[in-house]
Amino acid sequence: MNIAQKLQPVVRDSRLENRPQQNQMAAAIEENLEKGGFLMVEAGTGVGKSFAYLLPAIEHALKEGGPVVVSTHTLTLQEQLFQKDLPLVLKAVNEEGYGTASAILMKGRGNYLSRRRLKLALENNQQLEIEGGDADLVKVQEWSMSSMEGTLSALPFPIRSEVWAEVKSDPYHCLGSKCPTYDTCFFHSTRRRAGGAHLILVNHALLLADLALKMEEEQGVLPPYQVLIVDEAHHLPALATEHLGTSVTHAECMGLVKRLLFDDKNTEGHKGLFALMPVSGAGDAVMDFKKAADEFFTEIGLTAMKGSPVNKPYPLPEQTPGVEKLSDPLRRIESLLELAGRSASSEELQLETHGTREECRALVKKLSFILDRAWGDESCYVVEPDANALRKGEVRAANIKAIPLDASSLLREHLLSSVKSVVFTSATLSIGDDFSYFKHALGLDDPDEAQRVRTLAVGSPFNYKKQVTLFLPRSMPHPRREEEKYIREVIEYTKASLKHSHGKAFVLFTSNKMMRQVAEAVRPTLDEMRITSLVQGEDGWDRSKLLKVFREDVDSVLFGVNSFWEGVDVPGEALSNLIITKLPFQVPEGPLVEARHARLKEQGLEPFSVESLPEAVLRLKQGFGRLIRSATDVGTVTLLDPRVTTERWGRVFLKALPECETVFLSKPGTPEKSATVKRR
Repeated sequence: MNIAQKLQPVVRDSRLENRPQQNQMAAAIEENLEKGGFLMVEAGTGVGKSFAYLLPAIEHALKEGGPVVVSTHTLTLQEQLFQKDLPLVLKAVNEEGYGTASAILMKGRGNYLSRRRLKLALENNQQLEIEGGDADLVKVQEWSMSSMEGTLSALPFPIRSEVWAEVKSDPYHCLGSKCPTYDTCFFHSTRRRAGGAHLILVNHALLLADLALKMEEEQGVLPPYQVLIVDEAHHLPALATEHLGTSVTHAECMGLVKRLLFDDKNTEGHKGLFALMPVSGAGDAVMDFKKAADEFFTEIGLTAMKGSPVNKPYPLPEQTPGVEKLSDPLRRIESLLELAGRSASSEELQLETHGTREECRALVKKLSFILDRAWGDESCYVVEPDANALRKGEVRAANIKAIPLDASSLLREHLLSSVKSVVFTSATLSIGDDFSYFKHALGLDDPDEAQRVRTLAVGSPFNYKKQVTLFLPRSMPHPRREEEKYIREVIEYTKASLKHSHGKAFVLFTSNKMMRQVAEAVRPTLDEMRITSLVQGEDGWDRSKLLKVFREDVDSVLFGVNSFWEGVDVPGEALSNLIITKLPFQVPEGPLVEARHARLKEQGLEPFSVESLPEAVLRLKQGFGRLIRSATDVGTVTLLDPRVTTERWGRVFLKALPECETVFLSKPGTPEKSATVKRR
């Protein structure tokens, strides 16, 4: 029986039609799992890629006896896989007699409740820093008695972050099998079940956290695996750069201060570990550390942000306070904690003291790594401002970071080289069927690795020629050279487009400033038409609330940036007009981007063509993909950036989009002529 036949019961149960593209993708994945190596699959909207990889993955795990790890970027996709798609695949596999398969969802360690730390917090709430947390802790305890998952997202009630921080699972405070609650520990129970599961579902953050631990030659979070499937794979290179770096934050230092000892003005007393276990000199040591941390982050902030500070990253100054500024008081605190632990009144307090000492040591290690520039020229060293301090007219660093300039070598050496088979899939991995950019981002363009890489691009089953009309203005001011004129034209074209569709639209931007400017100018027109305007960041509404209102109010218009360019699924009439105001180029500023571009130039490469252009093309493909989400959807896309037709590189963007009817506009609301622009 071939893979297409095996997929039939899954497709039938999902009430979807069979798609040749899905069968083609599943067959390629099945072959790759068998032969090994790397497979990159770009699957257009509507292919049903989750079924195409879940069925071969589970069958392979049943056959080989080892787990397959599936990693996604967004929580939305994770929930869809675990709650909707996986049950259908497991049902089909189990009923067809291939074997009894199992799957488990794993989250990052900080998402799990620690029973031991909860017990400690309940016993010492009047002394630990959980101000007003009594009711929360009692509710958490009651919930923990019946919860199977024990994760933050499973809590049926909201909980303050400072309360959760005292009771979550934490590597510094974990004793493993020596812990008295080890057998019923939510985190370790999940790890044990994962060791026997056929499929382990994780997110990219956990995948990379596991990798970071293994790079330090420590035990990873995930059990050993030889097969990895990465969905939403276009996010992995950038996330690797972020997660494989090191940072120390001002908030991290202040959190440690509060856990150790602080003055509670409400009770006219002290709280924290040293209040439970008084040690001579502890108060002075903690206050010395607090003062040193405040001075450290202020001094670095003032040095980095000379002139007029703005809320953006800065290079870490060459001249910084020495490591000893913080390491000396931290080591003093370590010694006092060791002394306090000897006289602890309970084993729980002794364990908490030990964990806090480990936390202090880790903080010193991270500080030394960053300030000593341990990665040399292979990393970018960054200072990020404290936005709250800036709002108060103060200058202070929120954190300092060491960020690898190129995480591809780390991914290749520590992750990709250690597994037999890896499948990368997304709707956006190629530039016109060319996967070179993604291969380079993963370090798989090396001649030694290239022969192990296979690629496949399967188009969408949707008929874009019939379902989409792309509008391109014939003439527009240049977005950078004539910014004010350009924005005025964007406003006029947006008004005309929204009048024609009577709302039902996304208007996508690359900057908050322009979004607010255009939304404010267009709002009176929409008000006259009694159309609701939804602006990202306005009224404190989050993404999920904006989308809920947008879906329910069919004629509404949503003005959004960044997060609305991808991962949004609004099928039907509610989203039948998509307006893209500007090509989504990354702003070429900030120490990380500047350092990466400088490195490319040293290698004789042009940063624009090697990095900026491919990133923007993939981003545009994501934005374009918001419009058509089903075979019955129809709508228009208006692209208001003239550079797609005026610049020699502009055609790269058009060729990357699905083939559809293209209409040129001589002025807002007035079609000039129609043509089909050839793609790919």
